[in-house]
Amino acid sequence: MPPSFINQDLRRQSFRQQDLQNAYFEQCDLRGCDFGQANLGKAQFVHCRMGVAGKWQIALVPLVFMAALLFHALSSLLFASLGTLPGQAAWAYVKVLTQVLAIATLAAGIQPLPWPLAKIARAALGAAIAALMGFFYIGSGTDNNPTWAIGGAIALGLLGTAVAWRWRTPWIDAIFAALGAIAAYGLAFWLWTDSSSLLTTGHWLRGLKTAPIVLISLGITLQNLAYCQRSLRRSAQTSFRRANLTHCRFVETDVTHCDLTDITRSL
Repeated sequence: MPPSFINQDLRRQSFRQQDLQNAYFEQCDLRGCDFGQANLGKAQFVHCRMGVAGKWQIALVPLVFMAALLFHALSSLLFASLGTLPGQAAWAYVKVLTQVLAIATLAAGIQPLPWPLAKIARAALGAAIAALMGFFYIGSGTDNNPTWAIGGAIALGLLGTAVAWRWRTPWIDAIFAALGAIAAYGLAFWLWTDSSSLLTTGHWLRGLKTAPIVLISLGITLQNLAYCQRSLRRSAQTSFRRANLTHCRFVETDVTHCDLTDITRSL
């Protein structure tokens, strides 16, 4: 028997990937519900309320927490690297840090694009950011033991890759966009610092070569901040992202403020 929901408060409930073919919703509050990738063929929505759920700002708490962790780790590593010269023992770590930030920045620039390319890019972003935080926090917690720091980078890098590859919701998108913006800004700051030192010492050509990369990194920072804002807005909406709406009926139900991205048919 098809599922039936009448006069129910279903705000922020998840129906993701569920089989709701021929389901019947009447006079239900569906604000903030997630119908992503659900089968809603021939389903009916009668006098239902859809759109943005109240108190959506609570989703900012984990986002701000993750962003603060990355910002603290990244700023600590960058400032500790200032003044390190080629040939010094710490120079190898500086090169690795720059390469990780470059990978994260490139991936952050690609992740707002359509999938599947964006999926690969976000996996790389998750690996780079998680590895960086694993290296810093596990290294700091073990008195800067390089073995533990590298082991932590590998372990958390694999975890970050799995999370980025497996889960895609607007809320997760917002978190990765915020982290990508921080990584891109970190690369821009690091390269600008290096470029400034080259320019002040008369190495004009080498210093100017870095300027376009700095500008691109700043552009990716702004791009990801905008993507984070859009993703947060989608996370609070009723979402039919990639859902099957074949012969689905909406009677006296406004879907204007719903996420209708990649649905299988037009309404």
